[in-house]
Amino acid sequence: MLVDFDGERLAVAAAASLTAAHAEGIRAATWDGRLLRFPDPAWRCVYLGAGEEKACFGVRDGDGLMFVLEVIDERTYLNGRFVGGAYFGDHRVPGLAGVPKSPGATIGLRFTGLVKARQWVYGHEWARFRWRPDRPSPLDGPLTAYLRLVLGGRYAAYQRRYRDVHERNVLFEVRPAAARGVPVPVRDGSGRIRVARVGLAPIDLR
Repeated sequence: MLVDFDGERLAVAAAASLTAAHAEGIRAATWDGRLLRFPDPAWRCVYLGAGEEKACFGVRDGDGLMFVLEVIDERTYLNGRFVGGAYFGDHRVPGLAGVPKSPGATIGLRFTGLVKARQWVYGHEWARFRWRPDRPSPLDGPLTAYLRLVLGGRYAAYQRRYRDVHERNVLFEVRPAAARGVPVPVRDGSGRIRVARVGLAPIDLR
C-alpha cells in the first residue's frame, strides 16, 4: 500500500521488507534530543507522539519504505500493543540505553534500549480527523463528527475490551478506496481530492 508522507507517495513496509540491513541500522540508532538518527543519511525520521511508556517515530528508509519504531521505557512499560497490526521484531539499541527523551529532565521517559519495529499506519487521532494532512481545515469538525457517529460502536467495543482507550491511541486509518471502511473525501499531500476509506486502527492498547 502507498501512503502520503511529507509530499511523497511511499510504500508501507511488510515484515518481509525489513532486512538484516534494516536491523543493523535500527541497532545503530542514536538520539539527538528531538529525533532518532541513523548511520544511513537517506533514512528520515518523524516524531509521532509519546505516552508514559514509549515514544513512537515514523521512519522512511532509503528505498522509500515506511515503518514505525517504538522506543520503550521498560521501567513503566505495560505492553501497550498495536492491536491487529504487524510487529516486525524487537531490537536492543545501545545508543538509546539510559537516554532521557528530554535532555536534562529528571523525570519522564528514559529510553532503556528496547526498540520495537512495527507497521506504519497512515491516519489521524480519534480526537480529530483531518481533511488535508498539512494543516487544519473547517471541514475537519464535520468529518470527525460523521466518522465518530459511524465508527462509534467499534470504538466503544475497544473501550469495553481494553484498558486505557482514549482519543490519542486509536486512529482513524486512511485506507485505499478499494479497502474496507467508511468512504470519505480527503485531500492528499499533493493537493488532489480523492475518496478514501476510513477505519479504526488501535495503536497502543492493553
